[in-house]
Order: sequence, then structure tokens, then C-alpha cells
Amino acid sequence: MKEFSTELKVGIFALVVLAILTFMTFKVGGLEWAKGYTLHVYFNNTAGLDEKTRVRIAGVDAGTVSAIKLSDGKAEVSLLMNPAVKIYKNAAASIKLTGLLGDKYLDIKAGTAGAGLLRDGDTIGNVKELVDIDDLARNLIVVSEKFTTLSESLNDVLGTDEAKKSLRQTIVNLRDITSDMRQTISVNDYKLRSTLDNINNLTASISGLIEKNREPLTDSIANMKDFSGALKANGTELVENLNKAARELKAMGEENRPAIKSAVASLDNISKQINKGEGSLGKLLKDDRLYESLNKAAEGVNKTISAVDRFRTFITFQADYLTKPKDGRGAFYVTLQPRPDKYYILGVVSDPVGSIKTTETITTPPGQVIKQEEIKKRMEVTAQFARRFGAAAVRIGLTENTFGVGGDYFFNDDRGRITTDIWDFSNDEENAKNPHIKVGVEHFIFKNIFLSAGADNILNKKWRGGYVGMGVRFEDEDFKYLFGTIPKIPTK
Repeated sequence: MKEFSTELKVGIFALVVLAILTFMTFKVGGLEWAKGYTLHVYFNNTAGLDEKTRVRIAGVDAGTVSAIKLSDGKAEVSLLMNPAVKIYKNAAASIKLTGLLGDKYLDIKAGTAGAGLLRDGDTIGNVKELVDIDDLARNLIVVSEKFTTLSESLNDVLGTDEAKKSLRQTIVNLRDITSDMRQTISVNDYKLRSTLDNINNLTASISGLIEKNREPLTDSIANMKDFSGALKANGTELVENLNKAARELKAMGEENRPAIKSAVASLDNISKQINKGEGSLGKLLKDDRLYESLNKAAEGVNKTISAVDRFRTFITFQADYLTKPKDGRGAFYVTLQPRPDKYYILGVVSDPVGSIKTTETITTPPGQVIKQEEIKKRMEVTAQFARRFGAAAVRIGLTENTFGVGGDYFFNDDRGRITTDIWDFSNDEENAKNPHIKVGVEHFIFKNIFLSAGADNILNKKWRGGYVGMGVRFEDEDFKYLFGTIPKIPTK
């Protein structure tokens, strides 16, 4: 086989090296053999963007800047995009830096497919201009000047000895205030905790009471619903009956129209005779003595009606739950108020704490005495006289079958009341060594419904505890007229 000559081998080697150098030149220079499609972007300032600059999408090379020229006062930048890259009509273009002092490149956000594709020769309309470094430097200079002016103003205000002294004194005062607040909170920490514990116990008791009486409350609401439905049905029937009665009265009036006219004429004749003083009734009306008697009777009636109108009657139903006996207490009161500053209270109370009745029995051998104690739970009666002085009131009389006194303080336009009572000075209650003292507060949450809470039997350890409850109080406008009397008409 004939060998290649040395000249041929050198030529082949030179051709291979030339091909490699050509490939490396195109690769390093960013030159591409395959052409894509062209897009155009218009900038107010390219800020040093050059031809052959990379075009990137999401940081990945997607094309190059093929040409930059001036068009109508703006820089027209032509982009040669790779054929596989898709750019949509809502795409955005901006000039960015690879670093603070790095090279520039053209960044494109491709957009969304729903806007449609850009074709060869189209323009990207959404452009974000690059911030000019000169403008930024000028803005920084302006900001620094303003900071200098502000610092000079603060120095003028706070630089004097008087201002420094005032500022120092203010800081000292703030330190003293925070110290006093910390000391106050520390001293009253126990009281605050006790108050919160009492509130928690009260809410727990109310929750237990509601849970215990859930079924009766549900039944009451259901009964009220049934009652309202029945009232609605009966109301419709009542309206129909009234309409029917009105039609019958109208028909009766039409039938008796002649008789009515005759009666009116007769009444007219009688009134003329009375005006002339004829007949017994005419003589009575013309007699001045009858007028004076009737006038005196009318004055008596007016005084009586005025007294009855001033007389007010209140009826109260109240139920409390006692935490110590763990039982309920019910009460019914009637308050009779002849004057705003004076009233009487009559009531019946069912007390769960029974009273003790002691009996002595003499047995054999003679002289031996056996004491027996009988505990009775009974209905107890309250009858008190009360006198009010402004926002306070004093009560005295019979309290649950024993002598007692009490006081009230009214607030919030009489919607709330702080009440204190003391009774049973003879210690008739079971295991009671001291009088019965009750302190509480009542407040109306609606016009006629109030809530109550407080402490009961404070001086007796066995029955000492709290109570919560609610009640209904309303004024009986009809009941008070039972106390009115009809005056006699004087005859002289």
C-alpha cells in the first residue's frame, strides 16, 4: 500500500486545525448557524446595551441583540430569538445587570399563552426602562441635603442646655412612673387574682344553674311559642267577628233610621223644656243648690282619683340559687307605693335553711329535762316599711318572720340596686350563731327582667356562700284601683 507523503499529512492536519478554530470562533463569539425570528423593542435609553448582547428568559439564553438603531428619538433594539422560544403578546422586556459592576443583558418575561404568540417582525410593547444612575445620584444628593437640614433643626431645638435638662427630666419622670406602676401592680396582684377567681366561680355557678334548668327553660320557650301561635289564630277569628258585627250594626241602623229620627226629635223637645225650666228635671237644673252640691261631689271625686293615680303597685317574682346549701330560694313580693319617697313591701319567701324549734320534756326520774330540737323548713313572711332619700332607701320591719332592717342604693336611673339586709337577731335558723346578713346587687337587663348576685349569711360559717338568680318585676296598673273608694255625694 502506498504511503501518504509528508506534504499531504501536513495539509490534512492544517485543515483539521482550521476547522477546529472556526468552530471555536463561532462558539466563543456567540455566532449561530441556525437563524430564528426577529422581534423589536423600543427603549428611551439603552444605557450602554451593545449588539450581540444576550437575551435571556428566566436566566436562560434565548437569543441575541442583532441591531440597535435610532428611530423617532427612541432606541430600536432588534432581537434575534431562537426558533424554539415562544414569546407572547403580553411579554415584558427590561435591561438588567448581571451584578453591580457586571455586564448588561436584555431580560424578557415570556407572558401567558392566552394572549397569543408574537410572530417574526412583531414588537414587544410592554417595556420597563432601566433606572438612570445619574438621576439616582441626584436624588441621593437631595435626600442627603434634607437630612442635613433636619439634623441642623434638631440641633437647634435640643442643643441648648435648657432643652437637654428638660429631656433629662422627662426621662427621669418616665422612669418614676414605670416604677410606680410596677409597684402598684405588684401590691394589687393578689386582689386582682382574687377578683378574677370570684368572677370565674360566679360564671361557673351561672353555667351550672342554666345547665340544671335547661329542660324547664326549653319547655317554657316551647309553651310560649304554642301560645303565640294560638293567639295569632284566635286574633284572625276575632277580626272576622268584629267585621261581621260592624256589618250587622250598619244594617240595623239602616232599618231603624225613622225611629232614630223620631227619638232625636223627642230629645230636642225635652231639651227645650229643660232650658225653659219646665218639669222636674228643668227645675233641678235651674236650682243653684243642686249645682253647688254636684260641684262639691266632683271635687271629692277628683281628690280621690288623684290619690289613686299616685298610688303605684309593683309585683315581683324572684328565684335565687344558694351555693352553700346548694338549693333554691323563691320569693314573691308586692310593693305598695303611695308616694315616690315612701312604700310598703309585703312578701312570702321559701327558705331552704330551716328554723329550729326547741321543746323541753320532763321524764322520770323527776327533774330530768330532755331538750328536743325540731328543724322546720317553712314559708316565711316579709313585711317592711321603706323610706327613700334621693338615691338611698332605708327599710325596717319583719324580714322572713323575724325583725330586720335593710338599706338600698339605686343607680343607673333605678335600673340597678345595691341591697343590704340583716335579720334573725335571735338566731332561730339552723346552726346559726349570729344574725343573718345578706349583701347583693340587682340590675335590670330588660324592662321587667333583672339578674341578682351577692353573698348570703356572711356571719354564719356553715351557711356562708354566694347566690345568683333572676326575677320578674312589673307594675300592675289595674290592681291599684282596688284600693280606691267611691265618695258619697253630699245632700246638703
